Amino acid sequence: MFVRYARYAAILAPLVLAGCVVGQSISGGYVPTASAVAPAGQEVQLVVTDDRAAVKSGDKAVHYVGRYRGGFGNPFDVSTPNKEPLATVLARDLTAELAALGYRAGAAGAPRSLKVSIVEWNFDGYQNGKFWYDLDVRVLDAAGQSLARKRVSGNHYIEGSLWTGAKGGFEKNYPVFYAQAVGKIVREDAEVRAALATAN
Repeated sequence: MFVRYARYAAILAPLVLAGCVVGQSISGGYVPTASAVAPAGQEVQLVVTDDRAAVKSGDKAVHYVGRYRGGFGNPFDVSTPNKEPLATVLARDLTAELAALGYRAGAAGAPRSLKVSIVEWNFDGYQNGKFWYDLDVRVLDAAGQSLARKRVSGNHYIEGSLWTGAKGGFEKNYPVFYAQAVGKIVREDAEVRAALATAN
């Protein structure tokens, strides 16, 4: 009897996985916590660009964040909620992050600019999965001179299950890793904060 159920499970699991991963989106759901580490009202222009090779070549859409795989390993792209460009989502969350840290979003010509290039942002999930990202972060003064530069990157393993594949694990852990990525850009980097907060 057990062998029969195991055989049915082996047959049904790929079909269940395939049905679970088609047309999916996932959200970082980032909510920053207030932390006044900068002069109140320090003006910062924020620019986020999507420079992923797969996006620039047209192979992937600007709202692509990763892919799930169906029961037979066939890939299905996963997008941001409402198919917003990833750069727009990250810029919105970074604007909220800057405000929580005591900075004020400014326009071109602000004393400081924070420029974030999305070099890589992707995940791949089958039964288990992995999520990786690479961001190029620069702080410039009003004349365009570089004051600080760093790479923010991560590579995370995500555990799924037989019946839901990686999807359940990603829905639980992706927001955690997303928040970590956002926090690394300014909040957790003293050099970047100092470069942003120094007035001309």
